[in-house]
Amino acid sequence: MEVICDNYMPSKKSHLILNRSCCTLSKEGEMKKMKKLNLLLGTLIATAALSHAVDSYSEVVGYQKLVSSQGFTTVSMPLVKPAIVTGTVSSKSGSSITLSASIPAGTDATKPYYLEVTSGTLAGERADVTVTAGSAVVVIAASSYNTSALSTLASGDSVLVRAHVTLADLDASCSPGLVGDDVNGDRVLFFVNGAFVPYMKASDGSWNEDGGLDDMSNLPMRPGIGMLIHRRAATATTLTQTGVVRANKFARPVAKGFSFFAPAYPVDLSPDAMGAKPTFGWSNGDRILPFVNGAFVNNILDTSDTTGGSYGTWYEDGGLDPLNATTLVNSQKSAMVYNNNSGAGSVETSPVAQ
Repeated sequence: MEVICDNYMPSKKSHLILNRSCCTLSKEGEMKKMKKLNLLLGTLIATAALSHAVDSYSEVVGYQKLVSSQGFTTVSMPLVKPAIVTGTVSSKSGSSITLSASIPAGTDATKPYYLEVTSGTLAGERADVTVTAGSAVVVIAASSYNTSALSTLASGDSVLVRAHVTLADLDASCSPGLVGDDVNGDRVLFFVNGAFVPYMKASDGSWNEDGGLDDMSNLPMRPGIGMLIHRRAATATTLTQTGVVRANKFARPVAKGFSFFAPAYPVDLSPDAMGAKPTFGWSNGDRILPFVNGAFVNNILDTSDTTGGSYGTWYEDGGLDPLNATTLVNSQKSAMVYNNNSGAGSVETSPVAQ
């Protein structure tokens, strides 16, 4: 297969490995390139065609696999669903946004959706929206996961709308399937308001919050936020996520306290590549905690030590080796992070930005 795209290398496994892009962070808060691209892609499409003197590109699609053995495994879902609509903002009134294109007829409005801004001063910001099939109007939904109120969204700004990846999508991606049982079903745990909230697969295939009765199969897997699979069955399951590598920017605010960090792109991340430095709101004593052999491992930022970099040095708790450029978060997994302060954070740029 011919690949028309920089920094793509064929692997020895007849897949493709995206590799060796360096990461630099601008003072304006944008991640210009990712540190290390290391995603196995089953199908990579990155062709360019000249049509009416305008370059057009197809989306980069592929898959990544993660084995979840009995016990707990952190998970990220960086591959996204194709946009159901792309266009520009025609107008905005309060929480209602009128787009230049309509939501396709037949769209299931009961599913969860979100809008991503792809140009303008708000590029990279996201907000949950409600949609109506056949209508060009989407409505911003109140959500603590929105990165912006989009109050300054301007006419002419480019946007897209995607369906969220859901708990049902995660379940369908596992083989053998996650086990449904009304007492000991497999579980997925989300970190909400400082605590892990478990959702268990029932014998009828539905998903319920522990102690709840409502079917939560449409619960969104929020972009950039991790989760845990609790595999109770003795046999391992393989999660094969397929989807699109988002080509647009991704806003990453810094929240005070603990949060569950997951890659926005299928990229292995070091502290440097995460933008885990004071320029982007990180401070002395902040932590990155990957889940290793059944436990979260503490890695701490020491801003008084410049061994690893001018902004400070990341060390494993009790360790001596600088970890600034060492992968701490694999593309298929997630990690807890702790920040002493909240901040604007960074705006990450896609490794396949066009």
